Amino acid sequence: MYPMKRGPEYLLTRPVLAPALALAAMLPGVLCGCGRGGDGDADSTRNSAAEVLMQVGDSVLTRGQVAAQIPQGLTASDSLRMVDAITEAWLERNMLVNLAGSQIPDIDRIDRMVEQYRMQLLAGEYRRIKAHDASVGVDSVAIRKYYDEHSDLFKLESPALKGIYVKVAANAPQIKHLREWMRRASADDIAELEMYGLKGAMEYDWFGDTWVGWSAIADRIPYRFSDPDEFVKNTTLFEWEEDGSVYLLRVLEYLNSGQKMPFSFAEAEITQQLMEESRADYDRRLLRGLYNQGVSEHQITPGAYIPRKYRDDPAATPSKTSSSPKHSSPTPKTK
Repeated sequence: MYPMKRGPEYLLTRPVLAPALALAAMLPGVLCGCGRGGDGDADSTRNSAAEVLMQVGDSVLTRGQVAAQIPQGLTASDSLRMVDAITEAWLERNMLVNLAGSQIPDIDRIDRMVEQYRMQLLAGEYRRIKAHDASVGVDSVAIRKYYDEHSDLFKLESPALKGIYVKVAANAPQIKHLREWMRRASADDIAELEMYGLKGAMEYDWFGDTWVGWSAIADRIPYRFSDPDEFVKNTTLFEWEEDGSVYLLRVLEYLNSGQKMPFSFAEAEITQQLMEESRADYDRRLLRGLYNQGVSEHQITPGAYIPRKYRDDPAATPSKTSSSPKHSSPTPKTK
């Protein structure tokens, strides 16, 4: 058994069996409790000698607490390993915490930091929940309006193009016809490509009516393009063969870097931006509403200082008939 140590630092109130024997003894009880969210009607026996696995100071680890952390379907050996990990982590954490209480000189500072962090978490979670509840999809008309009014903000960083991309085996049948269909790219040729591409090509992508970013196409071709802008400007049909595959790219339309970004490119960015602005505006209104509610219900009493963001709101300042004491804004003293 481990030696007992009694004193202000920590106290193991029960002897600890040798690990293998202890685990073998507790495993059936742990396994039968696996998957349950709590101890249920075992509350009355939670701290009984049979239920308590370990105690450090006032902290107690029970079978039910360990069992609740072990997933269903584990083998006996995996369950034993998890029991080991859970109990050892609990013991070490509680020993360190109990020791810290007597050996850290400024424990009050730690307590203040913990409380401050708790308040930040509570406030952040409340704001997140309220913002999520109030969030709605951004109106498509607003997105388009923003794009039209701020088009100078949306410039392409790399070319965009419309076209056709095909990858086929170098010995694929009708490859000569394929090249001709790609070169002409008439309505009839597109129909032939659709029929061929769906059954004979290794990769086929027609994006003749949708702007696609340069990298989305260039990354699929094992060729180093030195100047994408010059390439799309001077190339109609590109062909490259490597490792038994032929890559064909037909450029139908293009936009160079620096040109106005297509609306389809900018839409997602604008939507995200408007949603963030909407959430920020909602957060401001939420805080202002809480402040005004607190003032009207006398839970908040403005004193000599009123936060800047509430100074322009009449509801933020007590009325002349309010029972709250009057305060004037501080004025600098003149010497």
